[in-house]
Amino acid sequence: MQIVLFLLLLLAVLVIIVSKKESLSNSTKISIIVSLTLVIVAGWLYTVYNQKSAQNDRDIINAYEQGKTLNCGDYEVNNKNFIFVSGTLSFVAKESVKELKGVVVDISTCKR
Repeated sequence: MQIVLFLLLLLAVLVIIVSKKESLSNSTKISIIVSLTLVIVAGWLYTVYNQKSAQNDRDIINAYEQGKTLNCGDYEVNNKNFIFVSGTLSFVAKESVKELKGVVVDISTCKR
């Protein structure tokens, strides 16, 4: 994805540079290039953030599946008392555990 964004920026810069002088002034060309660069950098930063977040979620899920206990806010989550719901990325207390009945813990509150 990052390569595609870079190639689009490169193409846009080339088109702007070779455009006729009468159609766009130099300051307009620079403004367009800077704007495109900022948009692409913002997209790249968003992608990097999402990749790190997804990797953290995978690490937490792997630890849970390996039988480790996770600290999730006020609860200690393990595969004996909770089940993992992949659709919502949350842990739901098993019905057999009466003291945790109805508890749902979001994966974003968990630490390894």
